[in-house]
Amino acid sequence: MKSSSIQNIDLFKNLTEIKNFKVLEGINYQILSYKKNEYVAFRGDLIKGLYVNIEGNLVAEMAKENGNIKKIEELRNGTIIASAFIFGKNNKFPVDLIAQTNVKILFVEKEELVKLLLSNSEILVNLLDDISNKAQFLSKNLWESVSNKTISEKLSKYILKNEREGIVILDKTIKELAEYFNVSRPSLSRSMKILVDQGVIERVEKGRYRVIDREKLKKFK
Repeated sequence: MKSSSIQNIDLFKNLTEIKNFKVLEGINYQILSYKKNEYVAFRGDLIKGLYVNIEGNLVAEMAKENGNIKKIEELRNGTIIASAFIFGKNNKFPVDLIAQTNVKILFVEKEELVKLLLSNSEILVNLLDDISNKAQFLSKNLWESVSNKTISEKLSKYILKNEREGIVILDKTIKELAEYFNVSRPSLSRSMKILVDQGVIERVEKGRYRVIDREKLKKFK
């Protein structure tokens, strides 16, 4: 594997140049290739070790009981896949993974991964950080979904969080945003319309809004 590829992997971040060339020496690993629209893993498949997206785009999805598909997240190059499920009792993929483009996955069996972690404390810390960050992210999302906040409060908080220099670009469709907030799509659309009608935000173009009254947005309920 090339050093440039290794440098983009979260597991190996902040390592020195010399270590980058030698980080996988003595470790058995595989490079798994998948074509666009091919399933990389199905929910419930056994996780046998470390999986890292090293090339292309992956998307994590989950099928609901009614047959609808919920997009969970996109996995960029270098992302460790399902790090919290490598160890512990439930070593299974929690979602379906689909290749949006041609994809390459770095795979290291669990025994070899343990060997790698014991050989380098920096890599060990990087993996622990990744697991902790994902656990904290899920905990935050769970709290926001079950809290007593109204749809308008969730929406205004989301806009303030994603606003840059007075402009907010929605990184999700209304449908995806409704699923993210765990609310109905019509209810979310109504709350968005109220913000526009009251002059709190202004629609610039599809998926792009300008914040007009920040103070009112902060108090919006």
